[in-house]
Amino acid sequence: MTRIAATLGILLLLVIAPAAAQKDDAKESFKKTEKGAGELLRGMGQELQKFGGWLTGETKKDAKAQAKKADERAK
Repeated sequence: MTRIAATLGILLLLVIAPAAAQKDDAKESFKKTEKGAGELLRGMGQELQKFGGWLTGETKKDAKAQAKKADERAK
């Protein structure tokens, strides 16, 4: 009886250990995917800002100059 229980215990460990390792790999894979998706969305947002500025004819220099003028007026 104990031999059967020991054999079942060993078989159970052999099944659970790889499953637990796959769970960790899945978590790491999800984190990498999540980070990559975040960077992709951030990059898309930056490109949309550039495109919006191009449509309105506004450049970064124009925006900085307007902000500087607004700061000077506030003083």
